[in-house]
Amino acid sequence: MKLKAPLVGLIESLDASETAAHLWIGLVSQERLPQWVDDATLLDSRERDIARRLTPADNRTMFLASHAALRLVLSLYTGTEPNELRFETRHGQRPELVWSAESLPVRFSLTHTSGLFAVAVTRRAACGVDAEQLSTGVLDGATLRTTLSASELERVRPLQSSEAVMAFHRLWTRKEAVLKAIGTGLRADPRCVSVDAEDEGASVNDPSVELHLRTGWRVCTLLPTSDHVVSVAIRSMKEKPHLMLFELEPSLDVARIRVEPDE
Repeated sequence: MKLKAPLVGLIESLDASETAAHLWIGLVSQERLPQWVDDATLLDSRERDIARRLTPADNRTMFLASHAALRLVLSLYTGTEPNELRFETRHGQRPELVWSAESLPVRFSLTHTSGLFAVAVTRRAACGVDAEQLSTGVLDGATLRTTLSASELERVRPLQSSEAVMAFHRLWTRKEAVLKAIGTGLRADPRCVSVDAEDEGASVNDPSVELHLRTGWRVCTLLPTSDHVVSVAIRSMKEKPHLMLFELEPSLDVARIRVEPDE
């Protein structure tokens, strides 16, 4: 299985800048999902075992679709067949592709939420991506207190319901994208992640995070649909991510460019 995507200049655009990042977005539709995805054809034994244990069915479908898409996307950059890609996780950190000493590394991050998944790809620089579905309900006070800093709470609480929901999810996805890029995930306290509203630089004031990883992050946030927010974090001391956005068809066999970098 191959992904039909705009390949001309794909690798060159990723190599053009240390802050270049490709973001692949997909919407999952059970009706349009091909049988080979449901059969876990591209996945390895570990992924199949995880999928078998997932409930309800929607969670299993999202896992199968997002992990198949991850392999299809990474295959474009590595030239390796999707089902032959190998991953490793060192010391409980983020998963990485296994590559030879002679080849340039491809870094990635995968996230999914209700109805949507996203794959971020960079060259060398660590990256993280997080996606959330925008809810219409009232934000839970306990959730706000355990995820936002005191200053962030002051900014979010006075907002009207819809504005507060957007502000919270914007903050939340940025925090989690940074923590995914670092490799700790939510083992670190999200209240300790702060993002400058002007230059979108991010830092983490958590003693559980290694000192050299607490600063030097940049984030970028976008709304790929009216119901989803996605944030990307990349390791950079100077610039925010230069994103190229791709959209995958629900059939996972075709992708197209949606937004060029810096547009």
